[in-house]
Amino acid sequence: MARTALKILLGFLSTAVFFAAFIVVGDVLLAAIAGTAIVVVQFVFGRTTSAKPSVAMWASLAIVLTLTGISLRGDDASASLASETDVTGSVANCACTPADKVRRLAVPFRQTPKAPAPAPGGV
Repeated sequence: MARTALKILLGFLSTAVFFAAFIVVGDVLLAAIAGTAIVVVQFVFGRTTSAKPSVAMWASLAIVLTLTGISLRGDDASASLASETDVTGSVANCACTPADKVRRLAVPFRQTPKAPAPAPGGV
């Protein structure tokens, strides 16, 4: 039981290194390089001792590469999540305080209905 747990923990060592490097360094790319390097070292060590790579190692590599891809895909500096509204800090620009701003809004059912267009061609 302890041997199996140790194999699983060693299999997911690269994921643990990835998260630790990301926390320490703060860069996803460097953390991915560190995690991938651990997997490569584990594969080379496994090949020299004629051991097959475990499923946990492949899963760990998949986790590291997936998290890196998601992080780098979402790291778009040109797309800002902030709105382009002008923040002045005054209450006069707030749409929720003056009730007359709401009354001036054009509501479709308050406007006069438009006459229907005549049918094309003869009737």
